[in-house]
Amino acid sequence: MWKRGIQPVQLLARSRRPRILSCCHQCRDQLTFRAQFEPRFLSVRNTWNWATIKPNPNNPFFSQRTTKNTPRTAFILLRNADIPMLQIKPPVFIPANSEQVQHSLNILLFMSDFNTEPRPLAVNALACSSTGLIHYLQIANDHLSLVLPTYNITNGGRNPELLPSLVKTFLESSSYTKIGFGAYEDAARIKDQYGIVCKNMVDTHWIAKVMGIGTTNVGTLHRVFGDIHDAYIPGRINSEGNVSNVEQEGQLIDPRRWDWESHGSVELSRELVRCIAQDAFATLRMYDNIVNRKFRPGYQPPLTDIQKLSGQALEFLLTSVPRGTLLPVRSLYHLLKGPFMDPEISSVDRDARALALVKLLIEKKELVADKGDMTPVTFNDPTVLGRRVALPGVRSSEAILANPHSRKIALQTFGCRPDELRLMLDSDMSRKPDKIQDLECFLGVYEWLEFLPGAELDEPEQLRSQEPLDRRLQPGLSTSIGCGRKESALLALFLNFGTVAEQSKDRSAEMKQWAIQRIDRLVQQGVLLRTEGPQGLIRVHPGLLRMLKRVDSKAHSQQTTENKAFAAK
Repeated sequence: MWKRGIQPVQLLARSRRPRILSCCHQCRDQLTFRAQFEPRFLSVRNTWNWATIKPNPNNPFFSQRTTKNTPRTAFILLRNADIPMLQIKPPVFIPANSEQVQHSLNILLFMSDFNTEPRPLAVNALACSSTGLIHYLQIANDHLSLVLPTYNITNGGRNPELLPSLVKTFLESSSYTKIGFGAYEDAARIKDQYGIVCKNMVDTHWIAKVMGIGTTNVGTLHRVFGDIHDAYIPGRINSEGNVSNVEQEGQLIDPRRWDWESHGSVELSRELVRCIAQDAFATLRMYDNIVNRKFRPGYQPPLTDIQKLSGQALEFLLTSVPRGTLLPVRSLYHLLKGPFMDPEISSVDRDARALALVKLLIEKKELVADKGDMTPVTFNDPTVLGRRVALPGVRSSEAILANPHSRKIALQTFGCRPDELRLMLDSDMSRKPDKIQDLECFLGVYEWLEFLPGAELDEPEQLRSQEPLDRRLQPGLSTSIGCGRKESALLALFLNFGTVAEQSKDRSAEMKQWAIQRIDRLVQQGVLLRTEGPQGLIRVHPGLLRMLKRVDSKAHSQQTTENKAFAAK
């Protein structure tokens, strides 16, 4: 019976008798019922149980099946199972119920298992733009696509346990590589709605973003990585809310931001399904180009002069954040996409270029990771945004107390004795004297103010005398000259990332009130200056800052000399 010259379709036509148990009891009952009245429906379409077929060369069915004829065989099986189909190239099947979902996904995964080098599968969660609930889940390979109605199967998402078990197994499996535009966002939605933790997900949007390429949908990604002969035709919707088949008429359709609740009448029209499937197939065709960074002919990458841009980004960070202070990658990334970027660049491109620059600075060791976290800082997924990095160096608050000269200046300014510094180690603020609390607050805000451009200049005339510093600090003095930070921004930085960040996590309201009171006391003492006007900027007293900077520069030059002498030996 099994001859080499027999085509797969002929084999299917000859295999009329069921030889393997059906894949589910519903299909078996349906098969038995139809066999009584319509014997012509009795075929192999409902008899193969793909889970029982093993890759055994002695199995004649396996030996006759190849990668070339698997898509055709799967297409015939799906058509014979009466699964609704949109006959485009490649075809799209839309199972109507849970049994059809289980059966069609079983066939799709069986196709992937036959490949010696399994290709990734495209997975897209099509959520409603107004409610955020997932209505459809698309799973596709290079030859066909399945659009699974998970919203209807789970009764509007209220019964996630009704989702077919094979869908859950597939999403939780790490054996299949699942790719998609915005895959990490889809994985978070699936976890929230169905409680399924997706594994081995690859987000093409994130990969492009790390390269510095801003994209908003698959169409914009296709203009960067798509083959020159690969056409991408976006769909459109007209002013009446109906899907338009006329090119260049109406608003563009983005399947990831489609309002399924408001457009129920055109929920699964031919044009909309074509757009959904086109995104999946285009993503699969671009996958190799994205991984290998092979751009479309004629496309110019945005980050051309990387060395120059990274140097400018480092200079900007040196005047924006203190050295040695650990900050989340997310904070530095948001900081770089602000005033540092050209205002003419779109927000999407600014977002991507800022992330690429942070990645570049980390790779060049211009930003170092937390010493307590030995895990390498990689940009494989968005979880890296929560990692903490810092500019190399010692925190200025620690450097002041470590250097005997600067420590003496700080103690004289606040009238403290050297033996009273041990009180700073006490976790209970109520047991600390006011002068110790003032010193602790000053050291905390100092590291966010001392590096600002011009912070040492523009001292008011009444402060330029040669008198000792403690006499020149006039209580309640205000000035309209110089630079500083807004008090609200200074409070946020000090409490979230400064020396009291750990205490603020447990007692945020109490620590915020404490910081406000201490800053007011420092302004009254003249250690900090508050500018006039609506800005309300806070800055360090320029005379005090210059004295501390002078000591710091001497210590730095001495350390450099010692390092050179040691290297000469």
